[in-house]
Amino acid sequence: MNIAIYQYHRSDSRSLDVNQSSEHLILSAVTMCKDKAIELYGEGHTFISYVDTELTMIESKCMKGAYVRPELERMLLDIKNGLIDMVVVTYMGAIASEYLFIIAFYIYLCQNNVKLVTVREGEAINEMMEAALEEYNKNMK
Repeated sequence: MNIAIYQYHRSDSRSLDVNQSSEHLILSAVTMCKDKAIELYGEGHTFISYVDTELTMIESKCMKGAYVRPELERMLLDIKNGLIDMVVVTYMGAIASEYLFIIAFYIYLCQNNVKLVTVREGEAINEMMEAALEEYNKNMK
């Protein structure tokens, strides 16, 4: 199974321990994701890490003040091309902070038959996302 690990890290004085570098925090998050996948599905998988930081983001040409995450874009393309079977993130906020973007991401995964796992919720994130999608659909009527 090809497992994508996506991590978005921004420098934030609230989350940055003075004894830990950004690289260490990113490595720690990626390791947690790998460990969760191995815990749920065993050994023998191919892991592909996609990591965006404030330094890798590119300002959008279409939307003023918006930024493109190149590694997220690369992961989405790999999903579309059938190269990814599962995405593991520490928590959904790594993908987006806005509810609609998270739902759109989940729908995209479903359309491409890609499993979703988070370190916090494990596979239960799918039930949570289905409930959120159902609630969203109700509110759109």
